[in-house]
Amino acid sequence: MSKSKGFLIVGLALLVIAIGYLISSIEWNMVDEEIGLTREAEQEPLLAASLFLESYQKDLTTITTPESFFKDGTITLSKDSSLLIDEAALVEYDGLIPALVTWVKQGGHLVYTLSPRREQLDLEYNDVIALSEITVIDAEEVAYRESVLDTPISNGIITTDDHTFSIHLAHRFTFENCAGLDITKKDSEAILICEMGVNDGYITFVPSINAISNDGLRHLDHGEYLLWLIGKNNKLVYLPSTQSTSWAVLLWQWSWQVVLLTLILSLLLMWQLSMRLGLAIEPSKHSKNLFAKHIEAVGNFLFKYQHHDVLKNALLIDLANAVEKRHPKYKQLNLNEQASLISSLTGKKTSDIYLLLSEPLPEDENKRIKFIKLFRELRNLL
Repeated sequence: MSKSKGFLIVGLALLVIAIGYLISSIEWNMVDEEIGLTREAEQEPLLAASLFLESYQKDLTTITTPESFFKDGTITLSKDSSLLIDEAALVEYDGLIPALVTWVKQGGHLVYTLSPRREQLDLEYNDVIALSEITVIDAEEVAYRESVLDTPISNGIITTDDHTFSIHLAHRFTFENCAGLDITKKDSEAILICEMGVNDGYITFVPSINAISNDGLRHLDHGEYLLWLIGKNNKLVYLPSTQSTSWAVLLWQWSWQVVLLTLILSLLLMWQLSMRLGLAIEPSKHSKNLFAKHIEAVGNFLFKYQHHDVLKNALLIDLANAVEKRHPKYKQLNLNEQASLISSLTGKKTSDIYLLLSEPLPEDENKRIKFIKLFRELRNLL
């Protein structure tokens, strides 16, 4: 074993020992890094609220079928249930609005959540809103929902008989003319929550469910806020909106004039381009390029003045140059070996290739053309 090889082995061994010592001397600590919601929490927005209420012996259920809460035009929820409803769901069930009005008047508790699509869905003046004198207005300063990883700043305070707690309510709308209990925004007279009695029942108007969703429940005193919403009832039933309006419909509702104008301008642009380019015309025959015409003229000239050998030699040289790229000793082989080699490279018959290499160009024009075409075919295959 040479000295250089021995030094190399010793050096690698020392390097492995050093790396092993470094790894063994490192103090490893387990660090939990939060990266966001789990897949289950992304699919069920009130999963955290359900688990939280379960610890207080209360139940939260998300409605998946109309029969589970609404039958024959009547709300079938038990008396100890609070109904949390997304306002957009009012247009998804026929007869739901009058049924809600009756249910609330008979003692039901409705948590009414405003929808950002209320204007497109024409829900601004529905009969549930009409049970009170409340007015929904656009917020002077919109509070957007916070990331689950960011703790929001409190924008409201709720005071109960026992204590006071802070909340952050994301909202695009606020309320006016609340005839019952109102929760105002900090440093402002804008009303974020309005709760008022209607006959034997009552309605709690809130701007969004973000504070009690998986995004917001972990922050501030939102757990207290959820318990305050459900009150003395033991069940909270959530009716989500399961339908969404397509972007095309929303665009049409936003401005049908702009949509029509865009379509007309697009058609005019296509017409203008078609008039400038003209009609598409397919050529009746394929024309040869200039180089192909030049080769054909040279061949005709050689045939006309009996220079068959010159053309044959040119074809042989061109074929030999192509074969030499695959087999450098091609020219040192005899005709039989050359024909066999080209046959193995192209798959053509050895006898046909031998005739090409040994026979002169035919006198007959048609045979001569086939003869030259076979040369070209071999050249392309190589």
